[in-house]
Amino acid sequence: MKLLENSSFEAINSQLTVETGDAHIIGRIESYSCKMAGDDKHMFKQFCQEGQPHVLEALSPPQTSGLSPS
Repeated sequence: MKLLENSSFEAINSQLTVETGDAHIIGRIESYSCKMAGDDKHMFKQFCQEGQPHVLEALSPPQTSGLSPS
């Protein structure tokens, strides 16, 4: 895994730090890259051979650079 820098997350992270009296709570949101390994690679090859690569869309999140509106 590799940490992915995201300026949108930094803006949110600045709001997740709370100080109350003697407590200091630091909250963070971080994003990491992930690679398929072992069984995931085997399933990927199997789906591609069966002509069903669209099924893999359910296995991975959308590739966006920012936060999605909710």
